[in-house]
Amino acid sequence: MEKAQRIIIKNKNGLHTRVAAMVARQSQKIEKIWDCQLYLRRVNAIDGVPCNSVLPLVSLKVKNGEMVEVYSSSSGSEEAVFKLGSFLSQTAELEVPDTEAIDSILQENTLASEKIFESINNGLIAMDSNGIINIFNRAAEEITGIKAADIIGKKADEWVPDFNLNNLLASKRENLGLKHKIGKKWVITNKSPIIVDDEVMGGVVVFQDISQIEELSWELHSVKELKEKLNNILETVDDGICMINHLREVTYVNHPFVKMFRKEGTQVLSRKIQDLFPKEKFGETFFSGKGELIITNKDNREFIMTARPIIIENKFRGNVIVARELTEIAKLADRIELLSEKTRFLQDELAKKEALNSSFNNIIGKSGALIESLTVASKAARTDAAVLIRGESGTGKELVARAIHRAGSRSKKPFVGMNCAAIPSNLLESELFGYEKGAFTGAYKEKRGKFEIASGGTIFLDEIGDMDKAMQAKLLRVLQEQEIERIGGAHPIKIDVRVIAATNSPLEEMMKEGSFRRDLYYRLNVITVMLPPLRQRKGDIPLLVECFTEKISKKYDLPNCAITKTALSALEQYHFPGNVRELENMIEGGMTLSNTDWITLDDLPGYLCDEMGSVAALKTIQSWDGDNLPTFAEMERELIARALEKHGSYRQAGLALGLDHKTISAKVRKYQLD
Repeated sequence: MEKAQRIIIKNKNGLHTRVAAMVARQSQKIEKIWDCQLYLRRVNAIDGVPCNSVLPLVSLKVKNGEMVEVYSSSSGSEEAVFKLGSFLSQTAELEVPDTEAIDSILQENTLASEKIFESINNGLIAMDSNGIINIFNRAAEEITGIKAADIIGKKADEWVPDFNLNNLLASKRENLGLKHKIGKKWVITNKSPIIVDDEVMGGVVVFQDISQIEELSWELHSVKELKEKLNNILETVDDGICMINHLREVTYVNHPFVKMFRKEGTQVLSRKIQDLFPKEKFGETFFSGKGELIITNKDNREFIMTARPIIIENKFRGNVIVARELTEIAKLADRIELLSEKTRFLQDELAKKEALNSSFNNIIGKSGALIESLTVASKAARTDAAVLIRGESGTGKELVARAIHRAGSRSKKPFVGMNCAAIPSNLLESELFGYEKGAFTGAYKEKRGKFEIASGGTIFLDEIGDMDKAMQAKLLRVLQEQEIERIGGAHPIKIDVRVIAATNSPLEEMMKEGSFRRDLYYRLNVITVMLPPLRQRKGDIPLLVECFTEKISKKYDLPNCAITKTALSALEQYHFPGNVRELENMIEGGMTLSNTDWITLDDLPGYLCDEMGSVAALKTIQSWDGDNLPTFAEMERELIARALEKHGSYRQAGLALGLDHKTISAKVRKYQLD
């Protein structure tokens, strides 16, 4: 329980330094006798200061006539409180008139020292010769986490044992730059003894939290590193970069900026941006980041300049100006457009290739025209709809028909082929529908027709355009009713047949002429597969040559030949009226005639050399006299190829030819120019 005694200070100078020193001295004696801690406070104040230290007593600034309390919370301290209270009540008798001036100076200096101690950022601890702490400033409180009121008047080593303050008093030597840990903080300390007349009067410890210094050092290092990285970035980019302050004076330019505008021999820094470009008009919208400026340099190269405001803490500090060459931007845009077109085309081609049924794998070729046709055929295989395969002779119509059959649900059933042009008209009906025994002279037994044999599977009617009109009418009825009648038969026979027809005849013209039935055309032409001629897929020629050499080598037990570059070039320039069949025959003849492991131009038909000369003449675009004129498709292909070679992008080539870039893209795919 707290014991307290009130006293009125009667000294005319109040509790000044000299009186405080006498009180502190008396308090130390009393505390030692009664083993307690005495404090002094103003009346009604919550906290007081230790009575055994001068500075805390002086810092109270008690004046004459003020009432104070001496108190203690230690047990058995009533007598001690009474003794010190009695001593304080006699302070007026301790006054010595001759020392008034000295008292005033001591008071002022003591208060000034106290203010200094509390203002410095370094921790400060002072102790007397007994190791009792009498100064513990605000910074020391913040660094150590110890309150001054809890430590003043007590043994230092009991509170901060890592400082070894008793050793300081015993050794009488300074210890500078020592590192200590207080809690989680590391501090650097300077410890010095206070020696008067070779006698240790106390000690002073000054310490600083080095974590703040290390943090500042790291921040400074980070700023330097960031500045160096930023400078390297600014100097290595292709864009010209200029920085100006709020007065629009240049504070930084990178090398590309100087090079763009030929400012190598000009003093750029600290000059107004307007002075560097006197002919240009820099409006307020430009500096606010809402406008652009087109500048032409001495080489007639155009640059686009933009500005972005620099705002720091909501205050405008200047602008970053970026300059880019418009010609480079245009080239990049064209390049991106070209690559995008190619990417879309390749994606479409890949999707088509992946969508193909595996039954089409034996059809050699990867050109876009062929893949598009095979994609349609692959889709047609999913149903039993009638398919009409069209294309020139030798393009592989029957090969595609067999692939459709294998890819469909009827693959386990028969595939029956029939060339309508190879059988006379009077025999075609019996071949297709069959006949009964005795139906005509020589009919010794019944015979099933192609439709009946193919029931459950697929029938392939090649060269359907060569069928006469009477037979066309009978075929139409079979397709409509799904039943046949044998020649000489009395009862119809139900069939379940998928029909795939093929022709190289112009059926549309034949319908106009009346030689082909319109209703049969629409019945057969449910799904149309257009096979491209070989001259439209010349990129497939190397693949076909490789396939044919391997096939013929196995067929005739010949060494597998390769083809020379000259011979292959001749094949690629030939127009191939006989298409893939003609190419296979050429390779077969070349392998047979070759005396080596190579097929040379001499092993191929002689008319290939004439074809090469014709194409060479076309490419040089000589003047023509009306003979041997190129086709429109050949001329179109050559023009588009030349435009792309010169301009490099679909858009620019289209502008040169008066076409849009989509048309150019379609023509490129058509003529295999990619």
